[in-house]
Amino acid sequence: MKQLLLISTAICLTSLASVSATEPVANADFEHRVWQGIPGIEKTAKGRLFASWFTGGPKEPSPENTVYLCYSDDQGRSFTRPEPMALPKEGGRTFDPALWIDPSGKLWYIFNRGNKDKAEHGVYARTCADPDAKPPVWSDEFRVGYEATPLTFRMNKPTVLSSGEWVMPVTLAEEPIHDWFAQKKQRQGVGITADSGRTWSLHGALNAPHWALENMIVELRDHRLWMLIRTGSGFLWESHSSDKGLTWEEPKASNIANPGSRFFIRRLASGNLLLVNHYKFKGRSHLTAQLSTDDGATWNEGLLLDERSDVSYPDGVEDKDGLISLVYDRDRNGAGEILLANFTESDVAAGKAVSGRVRLKQVINKLDKPAKPAAAGAMILPADWNAAEAANKVLQGLINVTAPQVKGAHDAEFVMVGDRAFIVAEANEVKPGENADWPFVYVTLSVVDAKTKTVEKQLIFAKSGQIYENETLPTGACFVPRIIRKDDKTLRCYFASEEPKKRQAQTWFIDFNLESLAFENRVQRVKIKTAAGLHDFQPQHFYTDAVAHGFTRQPKDFGLYLFDSFKVIDGKTYVALNNYPGGQNGLAVANDALDTFEVLGQYNEPSQWTLTESSVNRLPDGTWMAIVRQEGGDRNYTFSTSKDGRSWTPNEPRDFVPNGTSSKPTFDHFNGVYYLGWQEATKVNGVGRSVFNIEVSRDGQHWERKYHFATEKSFQYPAFHEHDGSIYLTVTQGDTDASRKERIMFGKLE
Repeated sequence: MKQLLLISTAICLTSLASVSATEPVANADFEHRVWQGIPGIEKTAKGRLFASWFTGGPKEPSPENTVYLCYSDDQGRSFTRPEPMALPKEGGRTFDPALWIDPSGKLWYIFNRGNKDKAEHGVYARTCADPDAKPPVWSDEFRVGYEATPLTFRMNKPTVLSSGEWVMPVTLAEEPIHDWFAQKKQRQGVGITADSGRTWSLHGALNAPHWALENMIVELRDHRLWMLIRTGSGFLWESHSSDKGLTWEEPKASNIANPGSRFFIRRLASGNLLLVNHYKFKGRSHLTAQLSTDDGATWNEGLLLDERSDVSYPDGVEDKDGLISLVYDRDRNGAGEILLANFTESDVAAGKAVSGRVRLKQVINKLDKPAKPAAAGAMILPADWNAAEAANKVLQGLINVTAPQVKGAHDAEFVMVGDRAFIVAEANEVKPGENADWPFVYVTLSVVDAKTKTVEKQLIFAKSGQIYENETLPTGACFVPRIIRKDDKTLRCYFASEEPKKRQAQTWFIDFNLESLAFENRVQRVKIKTAAGLHDFQPQHFYTDAVAHGFTRQPKDFGLYLFDSFKVIDGKTYVALNNYPGGQNGLAVANDALDTFEVLGQYNEPSQWTLTESSVNRLPDGTWMAIVRQEGGDRNYTFSTSKDGRSWTPNEPRDFVPNGTSSKPTFDHFNGVYYLGWQEATKVNGVGRSVFNIEVSRDGQHWERKYHFATEKSFQYPAFHEHDGSIYLTVTQGDTDASRKERIMFGKLE
């Protein structure tokens, strides 16, 4: 077995006997917090349940981040008011608290301190000798060793080995880091102590794909240590140690899929392993507890704990009676819920509640945000925010991702995977612009390194008459491409093949392999499901469904598209459907295979308005809202809402969009904030679609202007997506043609 022994340094810890007991640190601004998450949990022998998390400042990470603690003496039905356990100092934040009871019964509150300006990062702790005391008394904070390494932090509980040593999972870097995280320079290792935490030695510096961090360790039955590592690769990575953590095998990908989020693994009293992870997920959804009876070789289907989106960061503990208590967070910048789930091993084994002790989705704490921006602390943007200046900075960072031979390009969409952006768009090599009547319009995929801002590949994946292994496309334009990440190894690209007034247009999909960076040589017909049954994705079937609900416009044989960005909400994938020439709009939900879209409802009233090209999202109270492009009348945008996605209100204008013009809108939700984008009728030097605004809101009712894009090169048909804490965009621009549709630009919004 090849071993790695990259770091092995002994570090002394201040003697715990010399640390005095103190009351909790001075209070922090808990009342006006706007986000919270990243929890931990522990339970005493007498049944007291402790929960930790962190909050403070506008987001994570920020210098104001502060770690908190609360506890419950009634099995989690109620908790004490959260108290700060360590305040930030001199621009350095406190973060990632973990709770752990050591073999002596002492409760450890372990957390990180980091200061990116000073390149100071380390692991700290406070301890409580009697965690059942009323109130519990805590030591002063102390540093948990590792001073010799420029960056160390940890997230998860230590493990006590059968031989008595304690092993703490640690993320580290071997050089000064002037950032909150070391990112690509981060390595995974362990701290080991043989004297109950008085001194520690740091071992291992394992490399893994980008965003490797938050590792966890279990001891296997053969006494090897098994380290699992969160990564951005779509899978947890793994390494083994045969000498109690001193040296480690070269890490490799495990067979455990993960969306790039913290997981939890622990050995239960029965000897079986418990894994809490995202299972059959779409993003951070479907948090599931799974059981392994063969030391992680296989896992059962498990018990689904929470199917919703934006659920993450589980941590758990099993008590002496076999009750497992698990804490996790949901929607950190929105609802800001810290949640508790109770269950037993028998429930996980059965895949359903059989013990009578299952209690899911219990709220420990949540944000109580003011309803109106005028209330204290509710404003999203500073009073002196300059929307035009913010937009200009974005424009300066955009790059052209269109092939040099292209004359016309429009309507891009994209997904981010690792450091790459995969951007689909319409293109042609004949003239600026695009049109469904032009058979020379094709669809392309650009592969872009987002870090270096370089285009790695530009591929045509569908054009008029293209021959595939299983199909030949008919003559006509290939139009309105869309893209989604189907699974860890596959992107799925959709497009419509059109020939107006000659045949029914058909929407297809083709899959792209992320490992080979190549398309399959097969295309498949997308299906549409309506109340009348399952059909090929063609305009006639969408139209028939609308007519059944009173739609009176004339049918069109082209123009039906998957129009909006895909929205994953509570584990389901939604998208707005649009027939542009027909003035027809609806909300659809995809099946798990992503090859069929079921029409839930349509919003086309009032019938005298020509309504098209909508963007849809769901508001905090569960109401759906669509912003809809209007072709006639004053050409301003209209809005429709629905309680269930099926029955929609007649469209009407809203005051916060006063002077829009007919063009594609956007409606996204990032980190608890809604981003509404719309084209303004104002023109820069007579150029149409040259002004685009982005409003932000927490509730979908009260809006603030965050970006005001204004450029005669045009700013139209943008798409926005969040990835690794940043929001990226694509947008159509141009120079000479009246339509200004000549190239696709890509960059970072924020």
